[in-house]
Amino acid sequence: MWNIILFVSLIIVAAMSIASNAIEIGEKLGSVHIAVEIAFYVLIAIVVLGGIVYPLVGVFFAPIFSLEKLHEADGKARQKWCRRLANNLLENVQLTEEEQEQVKGFLRLEDETDDKLIEFFDRKITPELNREMYDTAKKIFIITAISQNSVYDMLGMASANFNLIKRITEICGFRPNNAQVFRLYIRVLSITLIAGNLEEMNIEELIPMATEGALGKALGIVAASATQGAVNALTTLRMATIAKNYLLNADVSLTRKELRRKSYAEALSILKNIMKQGMNEKIKEPVRNMFSKA
Repeated sequence: MWNIILFVSLIIVAAMSIASNAIEIGEKLGSVHIAVEIAFYVLIAIVVLGGIVYPLVGVFFAPIFSLEKLHEADGKARQKWCRRLANNLLENVQLTEEEQEQVKGFLRLEDETDDKLIEFFDRKITPELNREMYDTAKKIFIITAISQNSVYDMLGMASANFNLIKRITEICGFRPNNAQVFRLYIRVLSITLIAGNLEEMNIEELIPMATEGALGKALGIVAASATQGAVNALTTLRMATIAKNYLLNADVSLTRKELRRKSYAEALSILKNIMKQGMNEKIKEPVRNMFSKA
């Protein structure tokens, strides 16, 4: 109940903040021409509905499940979720014909079906999830490091993070329980409003990583902006790894504290890889042009 109250409160605060900033920009555009101001408000509405509301609501249509619960299921429930895992693999992951037959064969193993499917599912799905997380975090770093406008930052952060949660549930084929989803959404809104959750983060480690990495140098951004982008990217990665661990954690021995530590270590490792990467000109130039025009 408190999760829902906090979630709704944060939505209201976020909506008021975005509206306030949008109105401020809209009024400046209105001094040029009223049509430009109206077009701007329409664009903001489209971005909010398509980039935030749709992915936010869309997650709740996925069935609730996790690999941890598969061990507790038995009988028809166990068979049902084993078939779902097999179907998710066949639909969402590029498998060779031999691997497809292997997955189908797991369903005939009876007592060993769940263990075999969980191991195979985790091994094949994890790279797909990591790729989505990597791409999203890289976009967030670029947008929030280059953009100096709060509306762009807030809309970009919220849209990217809500869409990432939706993609994680689509790839897995199921979602965390309602309480866990609300906690994830609260984290997303906190990231959006506070521009970076500094909990358990070593900022001294992020500064040289952001400013001296190949990506930061390629974008030609200053230390403060690079660090802010790195902080936002890291908080996104932490949120995503927590969501992934909610779903893929089949080890019931891990405590919540251990899962949080695991998520931070994994998020930091991915961020280091992002910072080491150079910036392809096909991506760098359009991004620079977009913000220079804005």
